[in-house]
Amino acid sequence: MLRASSLAAGEQLDLRAITDRAVDPLIEGGTALLAFVTALVRNDTRGLDAARDDLRATAGAAAVVRASAVAGNFQMMNRLVDATGVPIGASMRSIAIDLGLPSARGE
Repeated sequence: MLRASSLAAGEQLDLRAITDRAVDPLIEGGTALLAFVTALVRNDTRGLDAARDDLRATAGAAAVVRASAVAGNFQMMNRLVDATGVPIGASMRSIAIDLGLPSARGE
């Protein structure tokens, strides 16, 4: 979704920054956003406070609100999909197979 959103908005984005923190994500506050999301995903409450403050300082309070809302919505969608057993779409099968997800192999 992030890649599609950046293309639709005509903005540059380097997704390699997600797995390689030496890469600049090319978006305003991108490094701070990555640190914030990492702290959320890892449930790192101490790191989250610092990451939230850094994101607010670099991208503004509205960015913290938007990032929090997106993260919450993403978690909600994942839980619904997992709970209802929605099959993986054909476009995602190659990624799912690489991740070793059984449903991607028809198990």
